[in-house]
Amino acid sequence: MTLIYRLFIGLMNIKAYATLNTNTLYGTNTVPPMTFDSAVASIVKVANDTIGIVCTALFIVGAFFFTISAGDEQRKSLGVDLMKGAAMGMAVVVGANGIINMIVFFLE
Repeated sequence: MTLIYRLFIGLMNIKAYATLNTNTLYGTNTVPPMTFDSAVASIVKVANDTIGIVCTALFIVGAFFFTISAGDEQRKSLGVDLMKGAAMGMAVVVGANGIINMIVFFLE
């Protein structure tokens, strides 16, 4: 038991957890307040992650339809269309993310 506990504690970065202490008991707050820029950045990051997960799921569903088509051209074309759409959606998201990062880089 103590060996597992020591391994677990050894893998954790205790300093990272110590910096997140808000000390609400004494009224001090070590976490910086959220600004408009950080709020927008958080929303964009969540949206990018969500769209990436949805595109991946659609690609897998399209591959599944393509695999189980068994000669049915309608299912085969549905699978191909889903995979193409997911790939195009992911390309748009990655391209938009690159453009936004480039604009932010040049504005700073």
